[in-house]
Amino acid sequence: MVNAFWLDRDLERTAAWLVDRHVTSSVFECSMVLTTAVQLNGHPESDALYFTHSDHPLTRWAARSIDNWRYLRDYTETAHEEWRYRWDHEPTERHGSWATVRSLDDATVRDLEWPAAGREDPPQLTGEWTADDYVDAYRYYYANDKRHLFRWSKDRSMPSWIPEYTVDVD
Repeated sequence: MVNAFWLDRDLERTAAWLVDRHVTSSVFECSMVLTTAVQLNGHPESDALYFTHSDHPLTRWAARSIDNWRYLRDYTETAHEEWRYRWDHEPTERHGSWATVRSLDDATVRDLEWPAAGREDPPQLTGEWTADDYVDAYRYYYANDKRHLFRWSKDRSMPSWIPEYTVDVD
C-alpha cells in the first residue's frame, strides 16, 4: 500500500522516527505518487515518469494543489536524506526514484493546471486509527499496526510517544 507516515509536523523528526523499512519505502512510493500527480495535471514528459496508483487517496491529495504536492515533496526529500544517513550513502548519491522527482523542472510543475489552491491536511490512510488530527491518527496507526516492523538503525530508536499511543486490545 502506498503511504506517507506523518508522525510529526516537523519532517526531520518524522523521518528520524520512521522504521528502517519505511525510510526506503517512503522515498520510493512517495516519489511515484509525486510523478503521477504531476502527470494527472498535464505534465508534458509523461513517458519518462512513473505512473501508478492514480486513484489512491494520497495521489489524489497530492494532485489537488501545488501546496499539497510540495508538502509531500518535502516529506519525500526529508525521507531521502534519512535514507542517506541511515545507510551511509554519499552526499551526492540519490535513490533512483528520488532522482526522477528531482529531474522535474520547478517552473513546469508550478505552471501546471492545479485544481485547487492552498494546502489541506494529508489523508488519514490509517485503517481503523483515525483522529481529529492527522499526526495523531498516524501515531496511533504506527504504535499499533506497525509494531511488527519496529527496527531502527544507527542511532535512531523508538519514538518516545509510542507508549502513549499504544492501545491494549484484550
